[in-house]
Amino acid sequence: MKSFFTISKSLVIVLFFAAFQIVVAQTTVFSETFESGTASASWGSNYKGEETVIAKPMANAPKALTGGGNFVGLLQDLDGSFTGSAVATAGALDLKDYSIEADVYCYVGTSLSAYSGLVVYADSAKKDFYKMRSDFDASARINFSGLKSDPNTFLPLFSKDFKAADILGGIPAADNWHKMKIEVRTISATKVGFWAYFDGQLLVGCPIYDTTATVTAGKFGVYSFQQSATGLATYVDNIVVRPLTVLSVHDNGKTVTPNNFDLSQNYPNPFNPETKISYRLLENGFTSLTIHDQLGRTIKTLVSQHQSAGSHAVVWNGKDESGNAVSSGIYFYSLNSGKSVQSKKMVLLK
Repeated sequence: MKSFFTISKSLVIVLFFAAFQIVVAQTTVFSETFESGTASASWGSNYKGEETVIAKPMANAPKALTGGGNFVGLLQDLDGSFTGSAVATAGALDLKDYSIEADVYCYVGTSLSAYSGLVVYADSAKKDFYKMRSDFDASARINFSGLKSDPNTFLPLFSKDFKAADILGGIPAADNWHKMKIEVRTISATKVGFWAYFDGQLLVGCPIYDTTATVTAGKFGVYSFQQSATGLATYVDNIVVRPLTVLSVHDNGKTVTPNNFDLSQNYPNPFNPETKISYRLLENGFTSLTIHDQLGRTIKTLVSQHQSAGSHAVVWNGKDESGNAVSSGIYFYSLNSGKSVQSKKMVLLK
């Protein structure tokens, strides 16, 4: 598709009376349930060249995962090298704009800083990746950070702590299974955006951005760390990796929306400087409403939270995540709630 351009009045009239729908990618890049009793061959050696993910009977896990089947994945730095850190990765080095979701066993109050979590944009040649990790000891946080650190302080150059107030339900009180998810999008050659979820809820403060990124694509994976002789036994299951790219746009004429899940055409359209988007949800659940450009890149997240069934509305002021006014052109807005996805087209005309 062409980049943004100035739209003539005649084209605006045509677009105004036409209905369009975005077909959002629903394919799966990778999935792993370990139910064959063997981990996928796609898992390579870990980031530093030693242990990788292996399959174990569910009975080996500290606690059985409801719906987890008979087997589960295990990642552990058995010999305690690299200070007890282990990272297993899979996928392609040029993979970008995707999500990874998994059930992860999280420990609470474990000594020696025990972390378990997920990894995105891993590139061993660039010696960097991003990790979301539970750290439920005295630190009481979920940490999202890059690998590269300050040589003087040893702290990550890019790091964000999500404390109890940022996590719906607060810090877990005991060891248990939790759903973790990362959405990662490449914004530019040096800027990457992240949406981090815990038990289906977007962490307060997201999205977060690394504006000095050295990796803007890369593999996905699992993270484990404990500063001990054997490292942490990190258990994972139900790993799913999906693309976040908008594939195409189709003229679908009059849209008939089943089950009362409905995304209305924005009004006014064309608009300047703001427009109202109304929608109806069939049931309670986590809901996201996002604005995309013609290349499928997310421009603005308008809604990302649990919402009740019924009618809702939100106003977009024509600005991106950084608060900058966007250019005239064609944009798309996409509503995602439960298993339902619907998208439409709109025009910003200045």
